[in-house]
Amino acid sequence: MPQIDPLGPDFAYIQVANDIATRIEVGEITHKLPAERALAEEYGVAYQTVRHAMAVLRERGLIVTRQGRGTFVNPDRRPAAGA
Repeated sequence: MPQIDPLGPDFAYIQVANDIATRIEVGEITHKLPAERALAEEYGVAYQTVRHAMAVLRERGLIVTRQGRGTFVNPDRRPAAGA
């Protein structure tokens, strides 16, 4: 389980965003992301921290959110098969 350091040099939401970005880059998350509340529990942070992290990832172009469907890895940013 990823460790978020509340006293670390980066804000908690940046640590969460960076970890999720890494998980996307290495192919651990390839399509739909877990629900934000599930991610909050997984990372041991507040729901709003995950929401803020998702906003950062959307700004970076790594994810897209579809109302009523969920949050997905941006198809343009998925790792290539066999890469």
